[in-house]
Order: sequence, then C-alpha cells, then structure tokens
Amino acid sequence: MAALRFSLRPLRRSDVAIVRRLVQLYVYDLVGERWGVEMDGTYAPSGWHRQFWRRDDRQHFIVRVGGRPAGFALVRELPTVAGAPVREMAEFFVLRTYRRRGIGTRVARALFARFRGRWEVAVLTWNPARRFWRGVIRRAAVGRVVVRPRRHRDLTFVVWHFDTTRPPARARAVSRAARRTRSGGRRSRSAGAGPASA
Repeated sequence: MAALRFSLRPLRRSDVAIVRRLVQLYVYDLVGERWGVEMDGTYAPSGWHRQFWRRDDRQHFIVRVGGRPAGFALVRELPTVAGAPVREMAEFFVLRTYRRRGIGTRVARALFARFRGRWEVAVLTWNPARRFWRGVIRRAAVGRVVVRPRRHRDLTFVVWHFDTTRPPARARAVSRAARRTRSGGRRSRSAGAGPASA
C-alpha cells in the first residue's frame, strides 16, 4: 500500500479556525471523560486554551493529508540547559482516521529533524500513546534516552529526555573507522587464539 502523502507547516492565520476545531477533538479524545464539557459546550478550561494559543515560546503546526486537515502539533521552547535550547512536544494530535498508517510517526520525525537538539516529550501515564512515543523516540534519538516520572497536580506523566543532534560527517566517519578497528582487532585476537586451542 502506498504511503499517504502529508504536509506539515507552521500555522497561518487562515488555519487558526481549523485548528480550534481540531483541538476540541483532541481534548475530548485525551481527557474528555475526566474534564467534562464546559458551559459553552467546549472541552478544557479556558485557561488551557489560552495557554495553548500563547505565541511567545511556542510554534504551532498544522498537518494535512491529501490536502485535508489531519492534525496539529505544538512545539514549545523550554529554558536552556548548559546554553543549549531544549524543545518540548507540548501537544500532538492526529485524527483517528490516519492513526496506525504512519502519519504520526512521520510527522513526529519531521519535527525532530526540523529542530535538531535536545527534546522532552511528556505523556500521561494512562495515555495509550505511550507505546507510540516510545517507538518513535527510540528511532529518532541519537545517544542515550532518559525516562523519568513527573507529577503535576493530580496528573502523572512519563517524560522522555533525548537528543536528535547528529555529529558532523567527519566525526561519524571517525567513529565508524574506530568501530572497524576495534572489530578487526577482535577478529585478529580470535584468529590468533585458534591454533593454541587445537
């Protein structure tokens, strides 16, 4: 089956109304049964929506599949660590129609590639998406992945900390050469030990 074609781009003014509607599906999908509906018929308290639409340290993206709205992502910049920026996948949503079809994985990896560096992804402990993120992060991370629990009020999260920065081509070549040298050394020692065991 051919892969679905998707697009991912920063939000434009014309996209805002679309994403506002998608946000309702997202919140209901995630915590609708826990939060319930507001008096105006929307999901999530007004404070959550104000926080979502802040622009000072956030970048909003819309996802489309075949030209149709299919989801959104919100990337937030956290305080720097040792002078390096850290980004958080603050919100991420793909319509159920497109789940388990590779769209979420490709969108997430596109964002990790767009913002090379340190990342943090926090997922509610009861959210089934934990399995999805564990697999995506395992493939996207360069080096060690640190997993820690976090509690915020009455919510508990699993938080992944990782880096997507790839070393320069020269450093990768040196690393590969070093691995080949170590591997060759092991082969020579093994071959040299053979006759003694005969």
